[in-house]
Amino acid sequence: MADSQGQTIIIISAVFGLLSVPVMALRLFARVIILGKMGLDDVLVCIAALLAWAFIVATIIAVRHGLGQHMDEVMKKGTDNLNGYSQAVWLSSIFYNACLGFLKSSILAFYLRLGDAQLKRLAQILLAIVVCQAVANVFTCIFQCTPVSAAYTAELQKSAKCVNISAFYLTNAALTILTDLLTYILPFHLVRKLQIPRRQKIGLGVMLGLGLFTCMSSIIRITYIPNMLFSKDQTWTISAPMYWSVIETNVGILTASMPAFKAIAKKYAPKLLGGSYDTDRYPSRSVHIRAGSSGFHRMGGTARSKDLALDTIDRDLGMSKGRFQTTINQDNDSVSSEEVALHPPDRIGVTRHVHVEGESRSVFEERSSLSSQKDHRELS
Repeated sequence: MADSQGQTIIIISAVFGLLSVPVMALRLFARVIILGKMGLDDVLVCIAALLAWAFIVATIIAVRHGLGQHMDEVMKKGTDNLNGYSQAVWLSSIFYNACLGFLKSSILAFYLRLGDAQLKRLAQILLAIVVCQAVANVFTCIFQCTPVSAAYTAELQKSAKCVNISAFYLTNAALTILTDLLTYILPFHLVRKLQIPRRQKIGLGVMLGLGLFTCMSSIIRITYIPNMLFSKDQTWTISAPMYWSVIETNVGILTASMPAFKAIAKKYAPKLLGGSYDTDRYPSRSVHIRAGSSGFHRMGGTARSKDLALDTIDRDLGMSKGRFQTTINQDNDSVSSEEVALHPPDRIGVTRHVHVEGESRSVFEERSSLSSQKDHRELS
């Protein structure tokens, strides 16, 4: 039996391809069913997933024509088989470069929704670079030879004009690693500043760690390229770069989809998010602060009012002296804590909706103005 890496390529392609199917299904479930909306990043990653699966199909077809076998074994099968192999590899290069472009664009489009001004500016610049790189790579792969069919037809290659494909692959691999690193490390400074529970920070760290693993896949893949380009046994030496490309694209899909899983965890396993209370027990509530004589007063809850007791907290809020009774009332029309670290409307953080009622006009008035007020007014 001839020596072959074809079986290894097929197994790796099938495993990672099947891994990305439930990942995409869960992402779409979170966005469409739970959140009821899809963003640009969701559309882009769906296209990336389709291209990743097309890349896997092209890779498996190439295996059937000799990918993973030694070149002399492939040549014995005839010119038509060799042309079929070359065409499958040509198509796979198009799908691979297009997939990476859509994948990184999806991640950068997600960054644009996080609300941080600096991150948004950097993401816009990097998005423009990624789009230009992806378009240039795809067109170079398609039109690497004139006529185009010379790229996968042995009979036409001697008379055709082709680009230096070896230089293109090396340059493209280096630029891909650079844009990968920039894409995945871009939000690191934001994660450090986030004031969210440790479990959520760990989750974000895992997501970024997977992104760096995607970068490692690109780095491992580039180490095989020089030998692949200058070897006369290309059907054999191209095997490792092909299955590492499959790993890279499908792990990238998992990384890009992880933020969407927060909606599923929040709905079905809220404790995993490290929240301060169980949302099933206290589903929706608003905070009311009432003024008294001095300091914050602890109130006992009652079954009728459904108030929850809070410990006494004395703080100087810049208000005239007064007693403040703090209660948390269950209210279906308000949300006390909106976790927006991964799906924010405007910015990253935790939003608290507080309604204040008391004897002063506003907690935000200046101390001098507050001290001169002796009448008691309702705050809201």
